[in-house]
Amino acid sequence: MSEEREKRLRLVRIPLANLLVRSPLPQINKLMDAVQRTADCVPELVSLLIAEDFPALERMAREVSNLEAQADASKNELRSRMPVRLMLPVDRRDALKLISELDAIADCAEDVGVILTLRRFEVPASLAQPLQDFVRDVMAVVRSATELVAMTDELIRASFSGKAAERVISQVKEIGRLEHLADKRQDQCAKILFRSEDELSPVAIFMWTKLLNKIGDIANHAENVGDQFRLFVAAS
Repeated sequence: MSEEREKRLRLVRIPLANLLVRSPLPQINKLMDAVQRTADCVPELVSLLIAEDFPALERMAREVSNLEAQADASKNELRSRMPVRLMLPVDRRDALKLISELDAIADCAEDVGVILTLRRFEVPASLAQPLQDFVRDVMAVVRSATELVAMTDELIRASFSGKAAERVISQVKEIGRLEHLADKRQDQCAKILFRSEDELSPVAIFMWTKLLNKIGDIANHAENVGDQFRLFVAAS
């Protein structure tokens, strides 16, 4: 057998995972860690709001912006490593969409901090606990998405099939369940807010609605992360 033919046969025997070793997808955990650190500040922002500790709230909002910048740096590094022609375990556009959804979680967390520093929010007494419950449920969605992203390496090694794919789909369903609970909490907060119309100005109602929607968007983007993984498995 010729030396050239032996080389070709050796290439054919290389496992798929080895051909994908240069793919940036396995490094997605670094971005997810930065995103999680940013999102983790949201409960503290809300606690400071309820406590009416506005100087500390301003400081925390600046910290969230710093953490979001770190997440942006991780995102840009991942995108710069995304090859155009190199074989990838998933469609390049889908991988970029996943990166965008992760980045959007951090962006929304930063936006929450920005919104809370635009004006002094008055927290109706009836809203304080439901608001904290809402944030808690939103953070559960983000943590579940973090657990899903941690499965990336295993999923690639399994070529997006088998038990690894089953575990991913199960986790995606759990993210959807948690996001639904967060939606219900958001609806509850909105109802309480509008029952407080006599206490709050129209501008305050508008800003509260904007804040609740932005917090809810964190969970929405976390659910979209799950949808991307579902797409990875379905397309493989």
